[in-house]
Amino acid sequence: MKRLWFVLLGLMVGCSTQESTSDPCVGSECEGLCEDFHPGLRVLWGDLHVHTRISFDAYFFSSLNGPEEAYRFAKGQPAGIVCDDPDTECGTLQLDRPLDFTAVTEHAEFLGAFSTACGGDMPDLACGPVGALIRDSVDDFIQGDNPIDAELIESLFSSIPDPDTVWEDVQAVTEAQNDPCAFTTLHAYEYSPLINGSSMHRNVVFLGDVLPRHAISLFDTESEWELFDSLEAECGNIEGCDYLTIPHNSNLADGRMFLPIGTPFAFAGRDNQPLTPEDAALRAKSDRMVEIIQLKGQSECMAGFGFDGLGSDEMDAACYFEQNKPICTGAADDSPRCKPIEESLCTTVTGDPTAASEPRDCSSPLDFVRGALGEGMRARASLGSNPYQFGFIGSTDTHNGIPGAVDEQGFNGHGGVIDADPATRLGEWSCAIDDPECTVRVFERSVAFSNNPGGLTAVWAEENTREAIFAALKARRAYATSGPRIEVRTYGRRAPFPADFCVRLEAGETPVEQGEVDAVPMGSVLPAGDGAPSLAAWALQDPGGSAPGAPLERIQVVKGWIDAEGVVQTKVFDVAGQADGPEPRPDCSIVTGGRPEQLCVTWTDPELEAARDAYYYVRVLEQPSCRWNTLQCLELGVACDQLDAATGTFASETGWAGWEGCCDIEGAPGSFTGTNRFDLVQERAWTSPIWHEAS
Repeated sequence: MKRLWFVLLGLMVGCSTQESTSDPCVGSECEGLCEDFHPGLRVLWGDLHVHTRISFDAYFFSSLNGPEEAYRFAKGQPAGIVCDDPDTECGTLQLDRPLDFTAVTEHAEFLGAFSTACGGDMPDLACGPVGALIRDSVDDFIQGDNPIDAELIESLFSSIPDPDTVWEDVQAVTEAQNDPCAFTTLHAYEYSPLINGSSMHRNVVFLGDVLPRHAISLFDTESEWELFDSLEAECGNIEGCDYLTIPHNSNLADGRMFLPIGTPFAFAGRDNQPLTPEDAALRAKSDRMVEIIQLKGQSECMAGFGFDGLGSDEMDAACYFEQNKPICTGAADDSPRCKPIEESLCTTVTGDPTAASEPRDCSSPLDFVRGALGEGMRARASLGSNPYQFGFIGSTDTHNGIPGAVDEQGFNGHGGVIDADPATRLGEWSCAIDDPECTVRVFERSVAFSNNPGGLTAVWAEENTREAIFAALKARRAYATSGPRIEVRTYGRRAPFPADFCVRLEAGETPVEQGEVDAVPMGSVLPAGDGAPSLAAWALQDPGGSAPGAPLERIQVVKGWIDAEGVVQTKVFDVAGQADGPEPRPDCSIVTGGRPEQLCVTWTDPELEAARDAYYYVRVLEQPSCRWNTLQCLELGVACDQLDAATGTFASETGWAGWEGCCDIEGAPGSFTGTNRFDLVQERAWTSPIWHEAS
């Protein structure tokens, strides 16, 4: 009875965490349901990308926490954090607001190998060098290179455990920590291939009691198609098992994650061949969601391409937000991987499916969700389905076992010892390249400086259970934030919304779920019809936990469509609120400006070409606030005008030695000067799209 009720509600639409006026279940309908089950839906907050010391890299980063500690942290209990002294706890961290759900997603590659082998009687003869290799190669890993030779590593260790046994152990912990109606754990792992410099990682999330016995790794497959095939064979076609895959960090995929499908390209299918309708449908079934934000940057859009609407100062300056691998339109700045545009754009991505991109570590419009959504629409005309029709989630990708630790305040990295001290997070002086005598020193920003605390996933579900949360993800009834708990609801229909629709949403009513207004929620395809798409978007400011949330600035609708020439176009509409909110004060306190706690708007597309496919998603922007590095430097009281003119460093007696990254440094030895950086961010939420499909 419970699941029949749940399935019927899964076909309904809508969202609200305010007290709903629709009636909850009564009598026998409530049998087996959570006490707070409600058809009006409520928002649940989670993190679907979490590593602990079971993952090979996190182990050598000296992560202190295992899966059990990670789940307990998500529930609100404290967890240990490591500083620059490996394996030594130097403090604890605790969420001010627990999560509702979490998935621990250990790397399938070398699953549990080193935490078992090196954590026992294994001599340091092998563990030490391997750990040093992994820590020293972090930049290579982030850029998609894989310096680890699997066969060599296996030959060094005689006690590497069976990964299937470790996968079973992780499942047991996940099962033990699941608390239906209060806190949900989801069985999951990360599939982490690196294809000649391209990061092609996916998290795999399961539902059911009959899970695959093996966590598929890059050593088992040569492409994502083999992953999809294996998941279908071992789960999708098995009663009692369901799955979905979540691509992440497409921003670091060098143009390979979402390959072009339309003319003149046709190599997005298996073995570098044209994509078939069957495989397009398989990919659409698997990749239901995409991770649009995590510690290694956002994958929505990139400013600097200068074409196709993916982001520019004139069209969408908000695309500059947390670009981990930015394109520069001029000379390279102080980011270690920032290149002039002509040196950065991918010109060839394949030909040989295993070949490196050209140029190395390049960027493509299809590295970003906005470009992939457009390419998916272009593909639908010839394939019959859209292979890139996914919703959005956000996650941390923490390697410290601290899911949901997304606050800018107090962020000390997610990578254990590799970003635990200020110099590794902010940057430091080093010898110039090809200067063994170190006659010239340069100040280099660390790769970690481009990182951020990560984001969260929000789902609209009837109750806090695996079935309800997984159903919301499969239905794309979910959205991402860059950390704040901004509540957002969106609906779409082919007629204008009633004049009082926003008033009712703001009052906590659920007219869609009550059957009084015909509309579909985020993640849906609009029903066929002639009317221009209308959207309704409601957003509620994050109330904050130990500190108040920032006010909302505005609601935007991002529209992508295919023009008459078959080219993807994009346009951003400001539909509610006021642009250019006040910046924080010099002490980083927020200027509220009397802004409302919530914004709501109904909007009808004024420019629809009915014969062309289009997508719409909502982006909600907060007022600007201080970035994590600004907050840390301000809290410590770093004064950059006290840099030593001879060395460009702080004297030890200042207490700021190692914090030179707080400063913009100019000059030469003997005349170095520093000014305090004041970096800002504009936190946000992205809702899963709503699609108009031309008949």
